[in-house]
Amino acid sequence: MAAGITLMASGPLSYTNSADFSRYLPTGTSPLAVVVWTGLGGFLPSVVVTSVGALAATTVDMSDPQAGLETILPAWFRPVFPLALVLGSIAINAMTTYSSGLALQAMGVRIRRSLSVLVDGVLAVALTLYALLVSNFLDTVSNVLQLTVVLLGPSMAIYAADILLRRNRYDGPALSVEAPGGPFWYTGGVNWDGATALVVGTGAASLCVNTQLYTGPVARALDGVDLALPTGIALAVAAYAILLRPRP
Repeated sequence: MAAGITLMASGPLSYTNSADFSRYLPTGTSPLAVVVWTGLGGFLPSVVVTSVGALAATTVDMSDPQAGLETILPAWFRPVFPLALVLGSIAINAMTTYSSGLALQAMGVRIRRSLSVLVDGVLAVALTLYALLVSNFLDTVSNVLQLTVVLLGPSMAIYAADILLRRNRYDGPALSVEAPGGPFWYTGGVNWDGATALVVGTGAASLCVNTQLYTGPVARALDGVDLALPTGIALAVAAYAILLRPRP
């Protein structure tokens, strides 16, 4: 049961880009309405699709789901099935590409939103073609995910630590001021406390990661045990908390 709950919760918890879309809502929008409709929008389709998959699994051989599903699909639906997969992938990744383009702009790259999405889309297609046609797809995805943890673990930990340390007290409009003199301009537009903590956390995680492409010295010394995520998070938070302390 714990594993099942964790699996279901991993979906909504994996998305940290909700603010990309909630900022378009009117200021008078009911928080309860946002929670209810967002929850239903994620819950109902998941229940329906998962139920269909569970029922199909009782009929077909799930050792090869793609071949198994073809045995219960009508002949006319077989050419529609890959089209549905393609369109579904485009719809799902449209949100990801949008957020990725927004992140590219947030890094200070002076580029239009439409062009940033186009650049990210081209890079994503190129990487996908490489994974499918040049390398082993599952090995490539596994390596990318493991290496991504080295950076995303510490960065999300710093993000969460900043919220806790500041008790979520931010000047919302001031966060959008991208000019010298703004309260969040810091030094030359860079928060060096956060950047330094990110380097510390990422560096520590890279020493502990274990992938087919690269194995850190700590992971090698521990006979392959991968402690990149907890190590990166712990040291990034510790470094940020120390650097953020009021200076005499």
